[in-house]
Amino acid sequence: MVKKIFPLFTALFFLMACNGNSKKEPVTDTDVATAFIRAVLDNDLTTAGKFILTDETNQQFFETFKRQYRQKDQAELEKYKTADIIINTMDPQNDSVTIINYSNSYEKNTKTNLKLVRSGGKWLVDFKYTVPDNK
Repeated sequence: MVKKIFPLFTALFFLMACNGNSKKEPVTDTDVATAFIRAVLDNDLTTAGKFILTDETNQQFFETFKRQYRQKDQAELEKYKTADIIINTMDPQNDSVTIINYSNSYEKNTKTNLKLVRSGGKWLVDFKYTVPDNK
């Protein structure tokens, strides 16, 4: 009996161990902001795009941002990848809107506001708020 159960428990243990390394989806406003910023710094714009609030204006602004970001030279992109995220302020406006002001260790003096909105039970980036002169 033990010989039959032991392989089953061993297989179950390995399956659970392998599943433990899967990435956990960000849930809170802070987690989503950090995941979005990290994805942008890492030049993983596909992942960053998953956190964008889906409306036509946001999509257009994000497409423009991606074209401009991809024009940066490789050396600069590498500096962004090694940069740390610096959260300067977090300003919860209400239970469904938070404004986060951040910078990164590569460009400490460039501070950016990021608006997160809770939509459909998920926190998403309202990217149009980030675009200068569009607040």
